Amino acid sequence: METKDVPDKKFYNCWKKIGVYSPQSPSCPELEKVIHCRNCRVYTSSGRKLLEREISPAHLDEWTQIIAKAKEDETPGTISVVIFRICREWLALRTRLFAEVIDPEKYHSIPHNRNLFILGIVNVHGEIQICFSLKDLLNIEQLPDNQEKSGYRRMIVLDNKGEKWVTPVDEVHGIYKVHPDQFQNVPVTVSKAKFTFTGSIFTWKNRHVGFLDDERLLLTLTRSLK
Repeated sequence: METKDVPDKKFYNCWKKIGVYSPQSPSCPELEKVIHCRNCRVYTSSGRKLLEREISPAHLDEWTQIIAKAKEDETPGTISVVIFRICREWLALRTRLFAEVIDPEKYHSIPHNRNLFILGIVNVHGEIQICFSLKDLLNIEQLPDNQEKSGYRRMIVLDNKGEKWVTPVDEVHGIYKVHPDQFQNVPVTVSKAKFTFTGSIFTWKNRHVGFLDDERLLLTLTRSLK
């Protein structure tokens, strides 16, 4: 149906009155040709007019206040991190390092590998990547079988300027923004390995989360292959 031949008022919302979205049986004669209302020029034209309509001053003011408030609430220095769990330890790395989170994949050992935390190689979307154990690198104690926490095991893929690393984790929570005043010093009771790679800690849902020093971590991984 040509929209230029029909007054807009008569056919406004016609798809809800005589079209496929009508509460009664469709009665529009154009449906024999277009099959569905989404193929009709009236429907397309109405959608275009909806998107191109003028923004009301009230709506514009409302969103101006929302956007302005979001900027005010954003504390300078706030860091976006991804929180994840290995055994009973909750850890975090900067979001920018994460290429993706994938389902666990089988890794294959590397002959003559002398690094205990290098597990081997793993196929990620047809590309071979190095798989390492962050659990072993941080010397995280394995939980007994009867104390194993429930979770959805994943593999996280880290990307440092095109150099990718894959490590298994027991659970991934997601993205979280940490304000500068949330960071605390690492307790002296933390093990030597964890202390080496943990830059600071912060509290999240009544849990202590170790914020890992990504530069030191990636440097160690790179050196491990030389």
